[in-house]
Amino acid sequence: MSQSILETPALKAATILAREPDLAGARRALEALGLRFPSSLEVDPRDPGELPRHPIFLKVSDPVIPHKTEVGAVRPALRGDAEELLAFAQEVEERIGLEVRRITLDERITIPEGGEALLALVFDEAFGPVVVFGEGGRLTELRRSVARWQPGTPASRIAEILNGLPLARAWFSGYRSAAPLADLESLSAWLESFGEMAREFHRLRPDLVIRDLEINPLALTGAEPVALDLLLTVEPRAEEKSTRPDLARLLKSMNQARAVAVVGPSTTDPENLGRVLYERLLVDFQGEAWAINPRGGEIAGRAVFRNLAELPQAPDVMVLALPARLTAPTLRQAREAFGSELGTVLILASGFDETSGGAAGASDLRAAVREMGSTPILGPNTMALYSNTGSPGDVQVDFLPKGRMQVPSFKSPSQNNTALVLQSGARFASFLDRSPSLGFRWSIMVGNAYQTDAADGVAMAAQDPGVSVVAVYLEGLTPGAGARLTQAVRDCRRQGKVVVIQKGGRTEKGAATARSHTASMSGSAEVFEALLEEAGALVVESEADFLDVVRLASLLGDRRPQGPNLFLMNGAGYEGVLASDEAVRQGLEMPPPPPEVSRELKPYLGDILDCTNNPADVGPATPDKAHGPVLDAALSASCYDAAVVAVMPYGNGM
Repeated sequence: MSQSILETPALKAATILAREPDLAGARRALEALGLRFPSSLEVDPRDPGELPRHPIFLKVSDPVIPHKTEVGAVRPALRGDAEELLAFAQEVEERIGLEVRRITLDERITIPEGGEALLALVFDEAFGPVVVFGEGGRLTELRRSVARWQPGTPASRIAEILNGLPLARAWFSGYRSAAPLADLESLSAWLESFGEMAREFHRLRPDLVIRDLEINPLALTGAEPVALDLLLTVEPRAEEKSTRPDLARLLKSMNQARAVAVVGPSTTDPENLGRVLYERLLVDFQGEAWAINPRGGEIAGRAVFRNLAELPQAPDVMVLALPARLTAPTLRQAREAFGSELGTVLILASGFDETSGGAAGASDLRAAVREMGSTPILGPNTMALYSNTGSPGDVQVDFLPKGRMQVPSFKSPSQNNTALVLQSGARFASFLDRSPSLGFRWSIMVGNAYQTDAADGVAMAAQDPGVSVVAVYLEGLTPGAGARLTQAVRDCRRQGKVVVIQKGGRTEKGAATARSHTASMSGSAEVFEALLEEAGALVVESEADFLDVVRLASLLGDRRPQGPNLFLMNGAGYEGVLASDEAVRQGLEMPPPPPEVSRELKPYLGDILDCTNNPADVGPATPDKAHGPVLDAALSASCYDAAVVAVMPYGNGM
């Protein structure tokens, strides 16, 4: 009979910690979960009483010293007598300038070489609770050899993750003559329960978060793991004030719009961004395009409305092309005028969180955005909303200077399968300029993301049956957005949709620039990459990789090699050398063609080239007719899972 949740050690441990959210409660909770701690005794160093006879560690008990090794507040006892305890306390007092009143005497556990592990539960502002496991000891922060996953990950997947760690062989299989230090299956099952304890704790105590629960070192001894040190930080949970946008309304606003309103275009300055945007709408949009300016007048022969109340109906898309100081009041006027009938709002203004003087305006605008409820809002500091589904209601809102960049040569709407979710509006312009032939279905730019963010964009892509590839560029995540993003990625992956993500702000300098650009906290790049890859996203670093992977995904969809065996056909020797090196670095195999394939290649490659080698060097002397059959022959062989073709544009076969 399967254990019910009421009987699980995870719930029992979580209940203990929820009742006693302190260091003592954490130890009792972990013991209830089955983790062993060394026997210990806390004493007064000036009057210790009877002392243990077994080998011990001396450790200052004061919780204000989080990393005791850094100040010499933990060390093995040489004699373990009262005189040594007093001398140890006095040495630490000199270093920290505080009186040491209590010392913990811990049973000394012998740790085999390589047996120091780290186990932690940390609270990431964007992603929530994250389990961390890897190499422990004093150098763990330098080596950073750890794996990360979210609570709820099953033991089978945890085992796969642990097997990818550098010390996995020593820990779980034994290295050279040493025996294994831990049982992979048992440890993975226990770590699954550890994650479940975290989830249950936060369910039982929604007012608190475990900011950091760290065991370092966790001794892997060949028997049961032993926790040698424990830290705990629990904090009040910040109240979440955001309301998520109505994604169905946002999607409908983009491709079924009847009317678009632009608030703030100039009637006198032809280079005003709001005016450029409005005049572009007059050309590109098939529905009604309205301009609002208190001065009235005309733009391109069209009458300009003086206020929102004059509009004949609520617009499906409303663009606020206004100075920052006017944005919040106008948003409130729109709520009063249209209520829930308003479609989607774009806020172009910048100068809020990304500048030092924008705090007051940012606070007022955030309040105005919250007052809008679930009405979708993009920005502030956004640039465009783009839809190309083939519908008469497609909206293409932007002020990009098309004369200075390549104009997107969109495919037929049925072939436009890629959604772009971008934090930067200029990133949209860059993407169009560098990938003009890629079939975009729609794109949103979330800017500072006061409401709609990248996670919402990916969730919307999951709801759109016309999307098969989601390309995401972001510079940071607001609190809680990481957890929503991983869930949205999983929703996409369940439908066979490919999600490609590039994150800016991976370095400290990049993070600082991101805050000044779109005002987002970049967060830990390691956590970001680990959790989103675990959810199924393809996370890339470079600009070239981002563009290439998105292009490839738009062509191949979710088709992926079923194994590591690669056939390489190159048109020049250097290409084969470089591609072979990269294949080996990526852990791929390049087996030679089997005899039956070599026989098929012989008529095309003849005596000039080697028919038994991989890579197949089909150089510039190879006739045109050979290239296709060579590739077909290789792909027909069961020993290959994928092929890469590196061609010379000036060769015969091109």
